Amino acid sequence: MSLYRRIVKKLASLKLAVVILAILAVLIAAGTLVEARYDAWTAKNLVYASVWMYATMGLLVTSLVAVMLDRWPWKPRHASFIFAHIGIIIILYGSLLTQLFGVDGTLRLSKADGPVKEVTVQDTEINVYRSADGADYERAYTEPVNFIKDPVTPDKPVLLKTKGLDFEILESIPYSIPQMRVEASTQTQSGAAVRFQLTNQNVSEVDWMVQRNVFEKVEKQVGPVLITLGGLWERTPEVNEIRFNINEKGEISYALYRKEQSKPEKQGSLKEGDLVETGWMNLQLRILRYLPKAVQKYDIKRLERPTPASSPSLHVRYNGQESYLFLNDYIKVFTQDRVYLVAYQNRRVPLGFEMSLVEFQKTNYPGTMRAMAYQSSVEYDGGNKALISMNEPLKYKQYYLYQASFEQGPNGAAIASVLSVNHDPGRIWKYVGSLVMCIGIVLLFYFKKRKTSP
Repeated sequence: MSLYRRIVKKLASLKLAVVILAILAVLIAAGTLVEARYDAWTAKNLVYASVWMYATMGLLVTSLVAVMLDRWPWKPRHASFIFAHIGIIIILYGSLLTQLFGVDGTLRLSKADGPVKEVTVQDTEINVYRSADGADYERAYTEPVNFIKDPVTPDKPVLLKTKGLDFEILESIPYSIPQMRVEASTQTQSGAAVRFQLTNQNVSEVDWMVQRNVFEKVEKQVGPVLITLGGLWERTPEVNEIRFNINEKGEISYALYRKEQSKPEKQGSLKEGDLVETGWMNLQLRILRYLPKAVQKYDIKRLERPTPASSPSLHVRYNGQESYLFLNDYIKVFTQDRVYLVAYQNRRVPLGFEMSLVEFQKTNYPGTMRAMAYQSSVEYDGGNKALISMNEPLKYKQYYLYQASFEQGPNGAAIASVLSVNHDPGRIWKYVGSLVMCIGIVLLFYFKKRKTSP
């Protein structure tokens, strides 16, 4: 027997097939356990998209090809066998295309934000933006990162490769809960911070509102009251509102607006310890602490597994100080001649066209505020219009867009629609592979019946 035939025989052997199936069973079981203990994203990175899974699938395809070559020269009765094996290989090829080049993300549409042209996916990246004046930023550095597969440990920190910036990632923490603290700042671009208490006989809410820069607007909803601090302000008539204003001297004042009123019902200056009667549900507002220039810093609580409140975070060091950077957040770093923003973000993939929200409609269950059905009227790619509902997705170009959820504002009204966006380049191959495999099964019964017939 030639060397070629011996290799084919080995690869086509039943023993190897049993070993491959056993390895697949172990990997699938491990993936199921990891997903149950952590989440689907962790299971995908550690098991389903691991080098072990790719190697096993490659060995499976090699074995399937060897089995077909071992039957050469083929005869008509081999047709069912050949079709079934080719169908499996085509399905695996389609799955590989989906894994490598597919898109599975979300699109957040809001009238206030205008058109959107990027899909947010679960993959992550580090972005660094720089500015000479703190206003106009340009992207200086970007790098895809996967801290599940390639974690950063304290013994092997990572220095960002950006000229003029000394920013070091000391450790990646997959599951953590932020615990905020606020400190006074000496940086001129830093915003203000207010620690307030809103109380009545039934509730006591104590929290910080912190501007990360002097231009930022901060909002917080507490029961029937919307509290705002800084930034460009536009009256929201549907809600009761407490507006904190900061003058050029860094002094703070307030204005109380009752629902449906455009003029303040009460206003005045504030200092630490002052108490204000709001007139809403006997609520009293007290200023516990005020910092004209403040910086928001974090400590963390480490978790062994994810929870709805947890987030990935990075332990970082810059300008001689240590802090934590959370997913979809940023840290501002000041140097002698520039301002840098270091952001840890979900990756955004270009759609290839713009989409905007025209109208969002929600239908509640009778007598409740719980959504029974909701849909989005959208405009996309130069004036095209469509209605996307829970059971009617939009198919455009290579994307399927499904109605996934929505976000509510301070008064309970929907302020944004969230669409699920899917692009599966392997879908057609999986369909073709399934069809070819079904043909093989039909041929199997045909030749079996032909063989047993008199």
